Amino acid sequence: MITLLYWHGKGALGMNYLVEKVSEYMQQYHMVEQGQKVVVGVSGGADSMGLFCVLSELAEYFHITLAVVHINHGIRGKAADDDQSFVEKTCKKQNIPCYSFHVDLKRFAKKEGMSQEEAGRYYRYQCFEKVRKEIGAHRIAVAHQQNDASETVLFNLFRGTGLRGLSGIPPVRDVIIRPLLCADRSEIETYLREKDVAWRTDETNLTDEYTRNKIRNQILPYVEEHINPSAGQHIQETAGLLKDISDYLDRQGEEAFDRCARVSCQLVCSIHEASFRELDIVIQREVIRRAIGVTAGQLKDVDKEHVEMVRVLMDKHVGRRCHLPYQLQAVRTYEGISIKKETQEVSERAEAICIDVKAPGKYPLPGPEMEIELSIKEAIQNEEIPINRYTKWFDYDRIKNGLTVRTRENGDFITLDSQGHRKLLKRWMIDEKIPREEREQMLLLADGNHILWIMGYRISDYYKVSDMTKNVLVTRIKGEKSNGRQYQNIVDRGRSRYPDLRTG
Repeated sequence: MITLLYWHGKGALGMNYLVEKVSEYMQQYHMVEQGQKVVVGVSGGADSMGLFCVLSELAEYFHITLAVVHINHGIRGKAADDDQSFVEKTCKKQNIPCYSFHVDLKRFAKKEGMSQEEAGRYYRYQCFEKVRKEIGAHRIAVAHQQNDASETVLFNLFRGTGLRGLSGIPPVRDVIIRPLLCADRSEIETYLREKDVAWRTDETNLTDEYTRNKIRNQILPYVEEHINPSAGQHIQETAGLLKDISDYLDRQGEEAFDRCARVSCQLVCSIHEASFRELDIVIQREVIRRAIGVTAGQLKDVDKEHVEMVRVLMDKHVGRRCHLPYQLQAVRTYEGISIKKETQEVSERAEAICIDVKAPGKYPLPGPEMEIELSIKEAIQNEEIPINRYTKWFDYDRIKNGLTVRTRENGDFITLDSQGHRKLLKRWMIDEKIPREEREQMLLLADGNHILWIMGYRISDYYKVSDMTKNVLVTRIKGEKSNGRQYQNIVDRGRSRYPDLRTG
């Protein structure tokens, strides 16, 4: 990371005030690193032209290279075409590559079932990401500034939101960076005038057709004129404090989710009642949000009413259920609450799974891009077995009938201890209060009817690695990201019920 030193006024490198301010802001949030490529979204308006010019000035100091992406939304006729031509000519003058895209936004929005505003944003970021991958860029810079952040907070507040919605716009999210969040619109326009840089004006931003425009053109100016001229700045400062609180609750929610929830390969999320009831109500809601998000793959359109419906379900009788977005349902079970796709009730009873596996080898599992990998290694005396719920070691030479990954069958059993005590899998599931709807879909690693591993729960004592083991079977379950959604790597995200067996 490059570190530059400045003092007030002109910087050590003779920088313009705004350029210096943005430079310090970028360093504060570690937005770029030396040698990186940055995709810059440029519409031709004042904000994006300001971003383009500031980053152009800073490119040499940060040792970064730029590429521009422009989107012609096809809804403003000749004006939109003129915007595109303006951006392309500006880039050509500075010898910076420009990638232009054209879309019939009205048709695209109708096809995707979105508002034009939502569809435009979705399409823009798809184009940004496409170019980023094609040219091997590391960051995508967009031109949100202080006024946008204030407008977003008010917009979310008026329509109803939680802490996340009141936290404003983050300076950095994944590969997206927003270097101008430290500056307001007037600072940017002053900078452009000083540099004699032209910009385009989108007349649709001047109308009050969209709610966001009403906030920008009427509400915020009125508040700043009649109540407090620094209202926008104060809104953003408060949003920053709320973001700190939101981030803290997010971390607490993640830890609580790990303790009291688990996710099957079929993306059925189960919340354990006893652990859940120990949590503060705020963290309970965080756990439920995560459970819905994991099962649905997203949280859009999931609001506080949905979360509360699931939370109060814990006080209902077994069998009660509620319906959630994305064809999900939450069901009260013996153990707690199970969240799953409504269509899974039929499929999970009807479809058995049986996959013959051999070591070494990799085999796909049910679930999004999940697989099991098996390998054999020579045992080493006193070797430490990794404590990892996604990786298990077994005594390979104790396997007699060959291995299968499957769902349960009649006669399945597991060895519970070193004395060889066995229990039928059916009885074990009942004793452990495994929800009935989960029993038919739990994945097992089996040697005939002898179960090596009830994935997400425990392993068999009979196959544990010991001082007598000569060859070790190493099994790993892996998962990947799919369509930008983070799926769980393994069948268990909950607290292990068998801590003494986790190293097996």
